[in-house]
Amino acid sequence: MQILPEIQNEYGRLDTVVVGLAAQMGGMPELEECYDARSYESVKLGVFPKEEACSSQLERLIAILEENGVKVLHPSLIHSLNQVFSRDIAFVIEDQYIIPNVIADRAKECDAMAEIEEAIPSCNIIMMPKDCFAEGGDVIVDNDHVFLGVSNDETFDRYKTARTNMMGMDYLADEFPAKEFKGFELHKDDHDPLKGSLHLDCAFQPIGGGALIAPHLFKNESDVQWLIERYGATNVYCCSPEEAYSLATNVFSFSPKDIIVSAKCQAMQHWLKERGLNVHSIVYDEIVKMGGLLRCTTMPIKRV
Repeated sequence: MQILPEIQNEYGRLDTVVVGLAAQMGGMPELEECYDARSYESVKLGVFPKEEACSSQLERLIAILEENGVKVLHPSLIHSLNQVFSRDIAFVIEDQYIIPNVIADRAKECDAMAEIEEAIPSCNIIMMPKDCFAEGGDVIVDNDHVFLGVSNDETFDRYKTARTNMMGMDYLADEFPAKEFKGFELHKDDHDPLKGSLHLDCAFQPIGGGALIAPHLFKNESDVQWLIERYGATNVYCCSPEEAYSLATNVFSFSPKDIIVSAKCQAMQHWLKERGLNVHSIVYDEIVKMGGLLRCTTMPIKRV
């Protein structure tokens, strides 16, 4: 089977997607082994999720996708490794599948993508050079624009939750000169999920006909205003800090009119339905305890 990647935005009709695995996650990590704030909190509170519950919630997501004609792929299983969040270890811009540098804690996850990568022509694969870091949760494609959650050198060196550096953004901008790249700096915190955002998609995401934003997670108010002006104030849903804690912006669209949303985000669901979107509600309350939600567990390879 040959796979030809193609991604122009976050909401085009989905053809092929990689969904993460929760089997053989390796149990609850030690506190010092956590590399995101929500997992740190879950371990500290003793509520880190069990793999059976996570697998069940992933299976419901897969069922919705397959019922709607989406081809679902998976990384190869590596025992005693958390492979739930497939979004971050690779991503697609236009017709290029990009293999980035990720933090050392997640390097083993990249090995699990080898079988999928073998099905992609080499001319459609980009390997980012050393010292150019990015994770897919920080990369949002919206037609003529590519948005990145990016950290300056000081922030990148200080926080485990800073995953994409300026060198990474600059490299990608050089590779895709037809796209306009814009970086957004986010508040970071390694231990308190209320005080920072792990990735850009935990603070912002375009949807069909609008966008979802958690304004308080952006370092610069001017960036929030820029996004509101781009999408139009009436087309933007602004999340409260409580909604952002539930990762409300981290939805997953499989068409311009179809969007999968956490069952917990009731007010946002109502807003989306009022805009004419088909809202597919799913319980994802165990997955979120590890710092990611719907977009984090999915890595689209092709939209048509």
